[in-house]
Amino acid sequence: MKVCILQTLHEHDDKRVFQKVARSLVRGGHEVVSIVPDTGEVPEAADGVTFRTVPATHGLVQRFFVLPKLIAAGRRERAGVYIGVEPESWVAALICKFTTGGKAVFDMHEHVQTEFSKFFPRAMRPPVEWLTVKIMRLFARATDLIILTRESFDPPWQGLSVPRITVINTNHLQPRCAHVPEELRARYAGKRVILHQGIFGDVRGSWQLLEAMKQLAPRYPDLVCVLLGRYVYGSEQEYRDAIRDAGLVAQLQFAGVVPYDAVPAYIALSEIGLILFQPGPLNHTLAMPHKLFDYMREARPVVAPDFALEVGRIMREADCGLLTDVSDPAAIAAAIARLLDHPAEAQRLGQNGRRAVETQYHWEAEEQVLLEAFGKL
Repeated sequence: MKVCILQTLHEHDDKRVFQKVARSLVRGGHEVVSIVPDTGEVPEAADGVTFRTVPATHGLVQRFFVLPKLIAAGRRERAGVYIGVEPESWVAALICKFTTGGKAVFDMHEHVQTEFSKFFPRAMRPPVEWLTVKIMRLFARATDLIILTRESFDPPWQGLSVPRITVINTNHLQPRCAHVPEELRARYAGKRVILHQGIFGDVRGSWQLLEAMKQLAPRYPDLVCVLLGRYVYGSEQEYRDAIRDAGLVAQLQFAGVVPYDAVPAYIALSEIGLILFQPGPLNHTLAMPHKLFDYMREARPVVAPDFALEVGRIMREADCGLLTDVSDPAAIAAAIARLLDHPAEAQRLGQNGRRAVETQYHWEAEEQVLLEAFGKL
């Protein structure tokens, strides 16, 4: 079966859409075409997935303006199934369905109604969320399958007959990283490394982490917190200036974006993995981040928000880290210090996380759910 994935926002090598969903569909015997924003670095094909491009967009309005081009590109593929991975690409999938005879799938990554309402004044957000859910339920009636990334995304769909599956953002099951490049070891030689990986910024705890590092640095002069990924929320330059003014340039280091396959080495080099989503957005309360399973797979203890329902449930069941008030720098510092000062406990928590990945939280199990659902399509 030919499957066409429609995207206005996700890059061609996205951690879920490409590395997991698209590659799994190829392994399941499907022909996969992925239509992605043109970043200037999109290959013709990779791992059996063929790429097509539409103009890259910046901001919500541009994403909707590129919709006609996305629909046209999708219709040219004459696919059996169209997958939308954002609200607007879901609309494109539905239009492609009705104009080509294919089927439409929505892969729901975010809490759409609250994420969309953020673009409106605070007083308007409740009615915008209510209206968004009504529209989503209308679209769902014409959709052949909805894929959820977490169980807590199911309530808007209750009472509808549309098939739904949950395919969470676990990781491929593989051995722990056995080789850390010598250059990386040399860079952090003699240091105690902790890690935050993934998109970062003010709503993901950057300023709380800075304050926590101010408290930790005098006590642990060899401590380095590596920031792996892009600084998206807020001004990176303002944050860098604050790090410099605090005298913590050596303790808070930007590593930038690295290839997907290089991430495990950074985690293996670290003692602790950080998840610092700040309270407020419901999307954070219901978060199910890739980085949780990245840390667990490499047997590293996790420090994470105590308010995050899905993350908290998994971490309590697996007993793989510490849940704390990440809005309080002192609480973050205390959790990090506890793990640094008690290496046996940190190792136990890390091993518990690895065990949970091996027995339950791995992509191979999620892949079977995905392929079975597409087989029914």
